[in-house]
Amino acid sequence: MNPETVSSDHSESDRLYFENLDLETVLDINELEACEGILGAMGGQAPQMIALPLHRAGVKVLGTSPEMIDNAENRYKFSRMLDTIGVDQPTWKELTSFEEAKKFCQKVSYPVLVRPSYVLSGAAMNTVYSEQDLENYLAQAAEVSREHPVVITKYIENAKEIEMDAVAKDGVVVGHFISEHVENAGVHSGDATLILPPQDLEPETIARIEEATRKIGAALNVTGPFNIQFIAKDNDIKVIECNVRASRSFPFVSKVMGVDLIEMATKAMMGRPFVEYPPTTISADCVACKVPQFSFSRLSGADPVLGVEMASTGEVACFGVDKYEAYLKALISTGFKIPKANILLSMGSFKDKKEMLPSVEKLARLGYKLFATAGTADFLQEHKIPVQYLEVLANEQEDQRSEFSLTQHLAKNMIDLYINLPSNNKYRRPANYMSKGYQTRRMAVDYQIPLVTNVKNAKILVEAIARHFELGVATRDFQTSHRTITLPGLINVAAFVPGIATQASKDLLAVTKASVSAGFSMIRIMPVGVKASITDALTLKIAQQSAKNGGFCDFNFSVSATSDNADQISHVTGEVGSLFIPFNHLSGNISKVAAVTSHFDKWPTHKPIVTDAKLTDLASILLLASLHNRRIHVTSVSTKDDIRLIALSKAKGLKVTCDVSIFSLYLSQNDFPDCALLPTEADQNALWEHLSTIDVFSIGSLPYQLASSLGKTADPAVGIADALPLLLTSVTEGKLTIDDIKARLYDNPKEIFELHEQVGTTVEVEIDRPYGVQSTSGWSPFEGRTMRGSVQRVTFQDKTVCLDGELLPLPSLGKDMSTHGALPMSPTIKPQLQSMTHPESPRDRRPSMFNSTRPSKLRSADGPLPNKTFGTFDELSLPPLHPAIGSKLHDLLSQPSSWKQHSVLSVTQYTRADLHHLFTVAQQMRLGVQREGVLNILRGRVLCTLFYEPSTRTSASFDAAMQRLGGRTVVISTSHSSVQKGETLQDTLRTLGCYGDAVVLRHPEESSVDIARRYAPVPVINGGNGSKEHPTQAFLDLFTIREELGTVQGLTITFVGDLLYGRPVHSLIYLLRDYGVQVQLVSPKGLALPAEVREYLIASGQLLCESEELTPEILGRSDVLYCTRVQKERFPTVEEYEKVKNSYRIDNRTLKSAKKDMCILHPLPRNEEIAPEVDTDQRAAYFRQVCLPYPRLLGRTLIHSQMRYGLYCRMALLALVMAP
Repeated sequence: MNPETVSSDHSESDRLYFENLDLETVLDINELEACEGILGAMGGQAPQMIALPLHRAGVKVLGTSPEMIDNAENRYKFSRMLDTIGVDQPTWKELTSFEEAKKFCQKVSYPVLVRPSYVLSGAAMNTVYSEQDLENYLAQAAEVSREHPVVITKYIENAKEIEMDAVAKDGVVVGHFISEHVENAGVHSGDATLILPPQDLEPETIARIEEATRKIGAALNVTGPFNIQFIAKDNDIKVIECNVRASRSFPFVSKVMGVDLIEMATKAMMGRPFVEYPPTTISADCVACKVPQFSFSRLSGADPVLGVEMASTGEVACFGVDKYEAYLKALISTGFKIPKANILLSMGSFKDKKEMLPSVEKLARLGYKLFATAGTADFLQEHKIPVQYLEVLANEQEDQRSEFSLTQHLAKNMIDLYINLPSNNKYRRPANYMSKGYQTRRMAVDYQIPLVTNVKNAKILVEAIARHFELGVATRDFQTSHRTITLPGLINVAAFVPGIATQASKDLLAVTKASVSAGFSMIRIMPVGVKASITDALTLKIAQQSAKNGGFCDFNFSVSATSDNADQISHVTGEVGSLFIPFNHLSGNISKVAAVTSHFDKWPTHKPIVTDAKLTDLASILLLASLHNRRIHVTSVSTKDDIRLIALSKAKGLKVTCDVSIFSLYLSQNDFPDCALLPTEADQNALWEHLSTIDVFSIGSLPYQLASSLGKTADPAVGIADALPLLLTSVTEGKLTIDDIKARLYDNPKEIFELHEQVGTTVEVEIDRPYGVQSTSGWSPFEGRTMRGSVQRVTFQDKTVCLDGELLPLPSLGKDMSTHGALPMSPTIKPQLQSMTHPESPRDRRPSMFNSTRPSKLRSADGPLPNKTFGTFDELSLPPLHPAIGSKLHDLLSQPSSWKQHSVLSVTQYTRADLHHLFTVAQQMRLGVQREGVLNILRGRVLCTLFYEPSTRTSASFDAAMQRLGGRTVVISTSHSSVQKGETLQDTLRTLGCYGDAVVLRHPEESSVDIARRYAPVPVINGGNGSKEHPTQAFLDLFTIREELGTVQGLTITFVGDLLYGRPVHSLIYLLRDYGVQVQLVSPKGLALPAEVREYLIASGQLLCESEELTPEILGRSDVLYCTRVQKERFPTVEEYEKVKNSYRIDNRTLKSAKKDMCILHPLPRNEEIAPEVDTDQRAAYFRQVCLPYPRLLGRTLIHSQMRYGLYCRMALLALVMAP
């Protein structure tokens, strides 16, 4: 973890240790803190390197198994895994001499990447273009030898590099994002320019990358984050590397797409619930670009050229309408200045000149004055591009003409942009330090002249400049930790204006100002006021006169019905939007239903009628509406009886709609007992229960009446600012959704009252951002309460009129829309992102209400390649499928092989290809056991075990292996069998062949395998024949070496102990014939290797030395130390045994001379040859603590030992031999 990240936000951790990140420190902290587990996937590369030692020390490592991490980090294991799952990779090889390196480079062709074998990532890596370059590089590097190998990888020119950031659970990918590099492959990912979502990838390339990711995630059984780097060329993809951890691009893709991958990965590793492939928040017209930040100006002498070694010290990301705008914004954010007049060009290779030609022509058309060095100027002039030639003059004097001097143009800041494209991005040699190209690049850095050294960067920069972006700050240019949602302009269908019909009243101005600040761009004004109401043409004219003083939002007048104005209001029907029948006791307008019957006859049928009637009055109004077949809207519903009556009326088909004051949903008589206007708690609960019946949310007169009844100063705008925050807070609590708000404050009001559409009007609201309500201008009943939603920005008629609740100093733009009917409707507005209600899901950021995006899921192994683009990340592929181990095993077991239904009697039967097949199956067995516990591959099969000599590990492991494969075992104890009666081996084998499908045999006679070969009717597996061979032990030993060290090739293996009777040693030496290993033999006098085996070893050229003493020199050369016991049962007398039994003892003192990564093996059982203190050494593979987990049981560790590898190997052997 970066300590600066934690120290800047103390809530991120409870305790912070500033210590070196090494094994000892982590073990000490783990013990001190009594940690339940260690999570290293977020800490970069260092935790990955100590994950396996921590695992072997018994520490619980959360997430992906450290052994699988090792499979990804070890180049040999990873390469084998990719070959097994059918994923391509660049050709590579580890080499130990210059001649080998030269031959390999000639085979794969130049260019190649060369680096020392021990380095990580791009450190010390160089691109080599010729044999001369190779010689020069290796001359500078350490001596190339077995101790100092180099790794050479085929470098693919003009290939695009692609990043895959993903999260998996038990090998199933549950979230992923793909981003592309602007630069071609060969630039370190930390220095690369990233674009997300990718803009230039073919659908087929996307599909192949997703398929490879699915395979790799399954093969490594990833749980948590992982990153894969691909290179692609002509739709052909290759894997560069896989990091089973969060990469440096994780924060970038998480913020851009609005999906917290780290949160997902953490929950996956902790076994907590999470949402797979949560919705993304990036809009279709938004692209993000990340560019590196360099500090070359502070690094004296550094050559500012991009390469395979990382040089950047930071990074900046920006959004844009396309990749060009995003790139330009990000570049400017690093301090880059857009050129104004003069651009200098220096392009080395003809290929770069040709590729840059269209861009240079564009610069000339844009009016830039172009300067160029000699070769570049000639090339451009040949293509009719005006350019001024500049030369790097040696030893320039003051009197020389500066108009042709490149260095003086740079020194005098006459150049606004320098595009310098070196011929080849070679390794840095001393000769390059003072080259002319280097000198001019350094001058550009030192004089702070913008410098571009990569052709792809130069092209995208020129195109971005040519598009003349305004580069203004828009909503896409920023993100917050809370959600910001864009809504259309909202509508308040019941806006109360106290002085609506009062001469010279400014209440309307105050209400419209407060409304637009609160997100309401349209209000329908109630015609009733405190002292007067709009009841005729005169009072309507007074209200219209008040509106001439200015309205900050659009508004709509209504007229109020009285017992005697049915004829009068007929003159104003064209100037108002609706008829209001009041029962609210304001301005003395107490109405009787009988008195307003005539209004139903005379009011135009195309205009709505609104009422605030309650109880019996409401029932009567609904009856009148039904009799007259009229639409009726009930406003300010507040009782359970009323809402139930309305629900029943709707069910019966009446044309009735209703609204509820927002205050009625959040305040009750429990809060203010003295206010009878508020609903009771039972009424309020009924309103929430009938939410589906409520068509519209409104504000109404309730806030004003509440303030008056409580003796508070009743401001005309009271309650307006509280409305939307209350509703948004309910969204965060899961009581409402964004769609609920939009439907009741926009869609339904516009449809019910046939309101006009407000073009260019939006409201941006913030959710999940807590704040305390403070009354600044007037009283609020919610003062001191914490809200989690607010209005951030209001755009009215394409102008921003309000920011953070504050009205901007703009003229009023609102109009009286009473006479406007509904205009032709635009396409239905749908949410861009549905509100997420799952409490554990990662937060979505910046949804807009205009379309819907959802990320793709990786398709299954058998699914077709989806022919889709990756533009908005929502239509990429199919739901994930749990990796089917069974199908892979079926393919491996169904292949023709030397194992199928054949006896396994000697290691000399098998080739290296056969061993590779066996070990590949063993790897699948390992995954299968870890996931499922038991695989039913051999269900219905029976294995007989026949041991004439004592055995613990061989007999138990075959028994366990068979049972884990779903089969049964029949154990024959020779001490209680017919052997005691004199039954021969051939008869016993014939008998067991009638009962079982295979036999495991251990016999003291070396000739027993010949008898088995001749008489056994079923396959026989040799579990040891005297002192000659032990094939299955040799198989598992070789498998253990391969898994522990990554490869067998090129190792030095030392055998110590009884080599004369050590049958595992004999078999293993025979197996090593196909590997380029060196063997050291250390044994007591009289227990040396049998002559035939020794001669075989000499003939193969693998014998390095023989000794009777285990010297520090021998031990220091050893990669594998294979110890054997001195077998007492093989000696004719006890005295002879006693002479040699303690010839060697491996203890901590002995191991001081050994390599840190050496592997210690022992076939077991042991006596005194290995001290118990060695058992806890990380190098001891024979006897590690083994904890057998139940499948998928979180937190249980599985520490693999030599014996555990033996289980997988014997499972593979049985399956290959016995599978149908």
